[in-house]
Amino acid sequence: MAVSRIRRWRPTTPVITAVLLAAMPLIFISDFARAIQLRFCVMLLLLTGLNFINGYARMSSLAQAGFYGLGAYTAGILAARLDVPPALAFVAAPVLATVAALVIGAASLRLRATYFTMATLGAGYILYILFGRMTGVTGGPNGLLGIPALSVAGIEISGPLPMYVLAAVLALLGVVVAYNFERSRAGRALRALGASEPAAVASGVRAFRLRLFAFALSGCYAGVAGALETFDATFVSPSSFGFLTAVLCVVGLTVGGAGRAAGPLIGAALLTALDELGTEYAGYEMLIVGLVFLVVVQAFPGGVAGAAGARWPRRGARPAVARATEGSAS
Repeated sequence: MAVSRIRRWRPTTPVITAVLLAAMPLIFISDFARAIQLRFCVMLLLLTGLNFINGYARMSSLAQAGFYGLGAYTAGILAARLDVPPALAFVAAPVLATVAALVIGAASLRLRATYFTMATLGAGYILYILFGRMTGVTGGPNGLLGIPALSVAGIEISGPLPMYVLAAVLALLGVVVAYNFERSRAGRALRALGASEPAAVASGVRAFRLRLFAFALSGCYAGVAGALETFDATFVSPSSFGFLTAVLCVVGLTVGGAGRAAGPLIGAALLTALDELGTEYAGYEMLIVGLVFLVVVQAFPGGVAGAAGARWPRRGARPAVARATEGSAS
């Protein structure tokens, strides 16, 4: 019996993430490697948050870059301009990003398909314009300078390794929360909405409220990622939060596997690698991204994680629609 259980056991996404995040700083120990590892954690947070609305709810949001920038600028402005303690500024970033997601979601989530996507694109672009035009507050195109190092209870968290540890802990926490949400009653109901809205509504799911909650979660995760970026670089520039970043987030999640727990992990690894390739092959980044996207979507329509799930299905697994509708009706 014990041997049979061992054979059936498979590492879950949080376990794989924990092992990966713990192993990376032990294998690659240079400061340059630390910067790449922290970038991976930021991308993992961004894609895990985006997976709530683009993956589980099967809606296409292009506002993630805007929420990412809002979190970054909130932390930076509070700490640099208003002399708010860095720890409080860090906490305020996801709070404001969540509030913004609630406001934008309340106005756009009743739209469907392309109209919702265009509404989120417009919202993200408005935020991007504000980051560049509010020169007296954000520093404009020149960026926001003078951001102090992050400190908690008088203990300064700065330098490559301490910042990576913080980023890794937050990224792992985000993955664990998302993994448990996916298996909760609300998570099953959200997947039901994505699979078949009429069936989910007939089962008693409150579509608008649940989608708004998912959209707020995506904003919260992006706000945490933005705060990490700000206190790591101690500098914020609007160029990091434009349309390209929004598209890269969607591409990374789609290639990794939208709606899959492991999708953001694979997508974050891909985007981090592409970011490094972009520094070596300047001017060809979008060409590389486009080619990768075309090849993977043609070969694996459900993303890399979806192909892996089809190749090695879980024992006793049922179709997603059946699981979701059952959970929402119970």
